[in-house]
Amino acid sequence: MYISNLFSQDKNIKEGTMKNIFKNLSPYKRRYIPIYIIMSITFLLELILIFTFPTITHNILVDPNNTSKKSGWPTRLSAPYIDMSSWVEPISAYSLNGAPDLGKLCDESGFKYFNLGFIQPDQNNPLETDGSIRWGWGGYYLLSEANQTNSQYQGIKQSLANLKERGGDFTISIGGQAGDAPWVVSQNQANLENFYTEIIETYEIKRLDLDIEESNQDEDQNIINAKAIKSVQDKTNIEITLTIPIMPTGWEQKQIKLINAYLDAGVDITLINSMTMCYGDGVYSNEDYGTASVRAITNSITQMKEIYSNHGIELTDDQAYLKTGATFSIGYESNLYPVFTLDMAKSVVNDAIKNNYGLVSMWSMGRDAQLESNSAISTKYNYSKILQQYDKNSNN
Repeated sequence: MYISNLFSQDKNIKEGTMKNIFKNLSPYKRRYIPIYIIMSITFLLELILIFTFPTITHNILVDPNNTSKKSGWPTRLSAPYIDMSSWVEPISAYSLNGAPDLGKLCDESGFKYFNLGFIQPDQNNPLETDGSIRWGWGGYYLLSEANQTNSQYQGIKQSLANLKERGGDFTISIGGQAGDAPWVVSQNQANLENFYTEIIETYEIKRLDLDIEESNQDEDQNIINAKAIKSVQDKTNIEITLTIPIMPTGWEQKQIKLINAYLDAGVDITLINSMTMCYGDGVYSNEDYGTASVRAITNSITQMKEIYSNHGIELTDDQAYLKTGATFSIGYESNLYPVFTLDMAKSVVNDAIKNNYGLVSMWSMGRDAQLESNSAISTKYNYSKILQQYDKNSNN
């Protein structure tokens, strides 16, 4: 507008130069023309950045002060794991045709959110003749949509419905310690995409967890899987969490390569959930598994910030903690490890409260509710009460 007025006012032009034009402008115009020029240059630079470096805007981080994820899940929460393929005797009040009743567990424990383990390829025949993945809960093909008349599978479906009726929700965890993960039995990206899409659509989930245990951490296989996950995430907007081993010193190179594989593929990782358990002789002589777990998470924060920085994303400590999960294994695990006590659980939860982890969890709800026997657990829901202190005391 101002440029048009300038050239329409011939009386202001003495020698036809821009210098004289500017000199003869009113003080008002001389004051604001430089401002408009600066604004125009800034706008052009922003356009250049957007179109030249689109990856910079990838993985936009959620403000730590937000109260929910895009899925509607809380930004900070406690959510225990439970094995949905575990057999609960039908005479038990917690049994739905042998499946654990999430509705009753929700009522008694107070948890609204659960991590459900594990969907795996069929243990006996993981692939169809066309290469598609045959799957089921616990790796049992009978416990899948292909066998909807199976009574235990009907119990699983009813259990999921019971939790939803109470306003709860669940994520499904793929992989686990026993058996092969889908990315191990198949390196066909299209078949992996179809597998994940089927799980997401069948159970109408908003969050998918990849439980990547030691036997399933091959880098090349995970690179292919990451590409499949990225494609599925683009189509469904599913949230993705990675559950991986850790030591008190932090993630080892194998886990760092896993995280890089998914970030390199462009996957938006909501949480990196560390299995704070089974350290063997990796603890100091003066620390227990609780303080060792806190040390593990503290060290992982430094590692996470460096990993994300290498991908062009700078995280603050608050943002890194918000992308962090810690899952401990309660009670007795095996003769190789000490009993994970209530005091150890308190150490982890207190640090989660202090630093605002994205998730605190435990393996497993079945142990704490005494759906399965554990020599170190004699009373129901003691660990649940500790875990839920996080929801009550996190620094929102």
